[in-house]
Amino acid sequence: MSLKPRNLTEQLVETLGLRIVSGDYPVGDRLPSEQYFGEEFDVSRPILREVTKVLMAKGLVESRSRVGTTVRARENWSMLDPDVLRWTIQSLPEQDFIDSLFDTRMVYEPGAAALAARNASEEDLVRIRSAYEAMEEADTTSDLMDPDLEFHQAIVDATQNPFLAHIGRTLYNALKYSIELTSRHPHTHDLSLPRHKAVCDAILKRDSAGAARTMQILLEESRRDFVHVAGIDETDHQ
Repeated sequence: MSLKPRNLTEQLVETLGLRIVSGDYPVGDRLPSEQYFGEEFDVSRPILREVTKVLMAKGLVESRSRVGTTVRARENWSMLDPDVLRWTIQSLPEQDFIDSLFDTRMVYEPGAAALAARNASEEDLVRIRSAYEAMEEADTTSDLMDPDLEFHQAIVDATQNPFLAHIGRTLYNALKYSIELTSRHPHTHDLSLPRHKAVCDAILKRDSAGAARTMQILLEESRRDFVHVAGIDETDHQ
């Protein structure tokens, strides 16, 4: 297998990163030698060493003299790294990914909505309201995507908390994917608008408790939409 010369390092990081996250190289196992990869991908050792450095920075592997490069335990992986997150999306069964994502969103988004209601500047409130109004004006499901993403990011940014804002941006691709999945529901536009309006109204009123409550409802009902379109038996996941 010979990689195209466009950017050998990036391509090999992509290939090996996905293999690791997918479990092709199990936790604790030593990766094949540089000679093996050099022959498989027709690349030089300096490139392979650069790839190893990138994978180490993402927490996927560790390299020790006389031992080689081994796969680290999953809890050491940089799960919010955009590449690791994308590989996880690609490798996990759809239901497992959705469960993990909605669990994560349930932990931080209601709290973020409450903080936004308390801390948002007037500019933040305008941004949140504008995002919702753009959702109202969307004619198709695809038109709804960008303002929906903007709505959620605007709320997280309005917390004035840089850590939450970073989490929101890091989870952007995962959030986009979850919205794409729930948008398969035939009535997604009609269902989505009142839920988002309730959150928007609570934040504009600076009602922290109401913002948290309505965001929790939005997430719970969005997850049910996915379960509906995917035809999943909820009793199998309780």
